[in-house]
Amino acid sequence: MTEIMTFNGVEMSQYFRITDIIRPIGNKRTVSTDTSPFLGVNIQEIKIGAKEHKIKFDIKGKSEIEIEQLKHDLAGVFNVDKPVKITYADEPDKYYLGLPVDDISHDNITRWFQRSEITILIPDGVAHSVTDARFEEPTWNGNKMTFKINNEGNVDAYPIITIKHNSENGYVGLVSQNGAFELGSKEEADSEEYKKSEILFDYTSNTGPTRILNGFEEGKFNEAISNVQEVLDGQLEIDNAWGRPHIHLKNGTSASITWDIPADSAGEAGALYEYIWWRQIFWAGHQSQYGFMKVVVSDENGQFLYGTETFKRSNSLTTEYNFMVSDGKGGYRFLDRYTFWCTHLDSQNPFNEPRGWSDIYRKDGWIQFFWNGQYKEYNIPEIKGKKSAKVSVIFGSVGGKPGVTHVYLDDIVYRKDFVTGTRDIPNRYAMGSTVVIDNETNTVTKDGLNKNSDIVQGSHHFLSVPPGESELDIYFSSWIKKMPTVKVEFENRSL
Repeated sequence: MTEIMTFNGVEMSQYFRITDIIRPIGNKRTVSTDTSPFLGVNIQEIKIGAKEHKIKFDIKGKSEIEIEQLKHDLAGVFNVDKPVKITYADEPDKYYLGLPVDDISHDNITRWFQRSEITILIPDGVAHSVTDARFEEPTWNGNKMTFKINNEGNVDAYPIITIKHNSENGYVGLVSQNGAFELGSKEEADSEEYKKSEILFDYTSNTGPTRILNGFEEGKFNEAISNVQEVLDGQLEIDNAWGRPHIHLKNGTSASITWDIPADSAGEAGALYEYIWWRQIFWAGHQSQYGFMKVVVSDENGQFLYGTETFKRSNSLTTEYNFMVSDGKGGYRFLDRYTFWCTHLDSQNPFNEPRGWSDIYRKDGWIQFFWNGQYKEYNIPEIKGKKSAKVSVIFGSVGGKPGVTHVYLDDIVYRKDFVTGTRDIPNRYAMGSTVVIDNETNTVTKDGLNKNSDIVQGSHHFLSVPPGESELDIYFSSWIKKMPTVKVEFENRSL
């Protein structure tokens, strides 16, 4: 028979003709026993192991040279160091994650025709569904949301739960037939001794596909107050690379966009307690390009307070990411300085096209910066008691040299904490924030930033849902005003 197989995205029929695919029923099982006192044995442990697929195939060439080259090409395809995606035509709704093991045996029928066999190890032991199961219509009862789940596989599935908050929340609790999992704190209060948070401007894509365009229209150009004197003689524009809008330097030495921090609901302007989240891209097209991008905050007196700069100032891929604060004397100082390579690779650049998230959290004279998966905290007496008034983003070139190809602002949101007039507190999960609990990878993120630190100590470490029909209950803070929008997705997995 002839069957179609893909390995790591490569259609294998271009290399050989499959004659048989042997997929055993189920998996290897190991049973540990000890002697029973009277009859039989006692079972101590049952382990279900990996799968093994055996692929039998023929290789045919027009000449000895051609068939040997085919074997070299095939060895290159199979040269992987981790499990890769494998599909078979007779299982169009499933895929496997596997890699070759042992020797690829073969029989030389003739010099131009060989018969071979390869063993594929499936380490996780399951077939994965090509299409995820999705559940988006729960029932509500108070602060509890219940999903009726149908796992059509025959082993546990690991759900990815996406929670978009429609109001503030301090707690998420998950309960399934297989365990429980908690984030935040049940005791986190909403209206006792603390004040509430307010989003004073929000130009983020998760609130609408063109929000950054609104920010571009509402901002003021070339009025930024930076840590140094900037030559703000340029223009900004909207760039639509990768199918989404970004703010970008069009021309000139440098240019900026500034947003006044609006008065809060109590009519009070300025802030000592605030949070800024943004998404920036900084990706050079060539190492000879130069440029910078700054996200800075200034006070009511027109003085620089704090911010970050992303700066490429050399003919190399090395790029700086620096934390800056006022020195209290009209100048500034660096708190920390980091470097990265401004390429397209995740392993080298936290500001490449699919990523770029960052944030700053301030509580008067205390400030927290984010860098590449970690938070850094500092006490800054120079800014204590000085209210923020403006947030600016500055784009710049360096000495007439070619500019960096992709220097963009994609999203920015500003939250003011401890707003006067109420006793609401700035809760862990602000309105508009998105929490993703990924039980496949054992990670929790909030707005793209890792939040595994929110997992309650002693909580069952991530969840699974059993085969068949079951329920998944999700609990939120008792005082939540509006239930979040929640989506549950998972792959059906089969032995």
